[in-house]
Amino acid sequence: LTGEKMDRYNRWITINPYSRWTYKEWSDPKWIDIIQWLWKEFAMPTIVIGSPDENSKVEALIRQCTTPAFNFAGKTTLAELAGLLKLSHLHIGVDSAGPHIAAATGTPTVTIYGPSSWQDWAPVGEQHRVVLPDMDCVPCKKKGCNHSGRSLCLKALSTDSVKSVISEIMKKP
Repeated sequence: LTGEKMDRYNRWITINPYSRWTYKEWSDPKWIDIIQWLWKEFAMPTIVIGSPDENSKVEALIRQCTTPAFNFAGKTTLAELAGLLKLSHLHIGVDSAGPHIAAATGTPTVTIYGPSSWQDWAPVGEQHRVVLPDMDCVPCKKKGCNHSGRSLCLKALSTDSVKSVISEIMKKP
């Protein structure tokens, strides 16, 4: 944390905006909105996690943020990542390993699902929430709409929907 200039913060929120499968990803402008809102609403910086392959995407994402955001993509071992997530106040992410590791450490999660089945994959428990697009096709279990590799349901999911669920979790004692 010291090497990444995080030592001045005692609380943070982690996010994993990317997945090995792009059809599970939400757009960067929406993540930027969430990251900036988290700082303004809760005065907590965001640590963005991901694989080494996602490091440059994460760097490009946080460069567009005007609030404190830190790139930890590919910079931790699995054990260090688990420790980081355990100390996180909340983890927000797409359907990938991040929410599961956070849940295993006892950290509350908000996970965005679209084409994949949250009933099969989401962390279970009162402190774990799922945000879904309000569309009849969800979950379609397809790898994107019309063979595009992108999911229209995730494009339709608003940041306000995600912010509402985050606010509910953050208000819990």
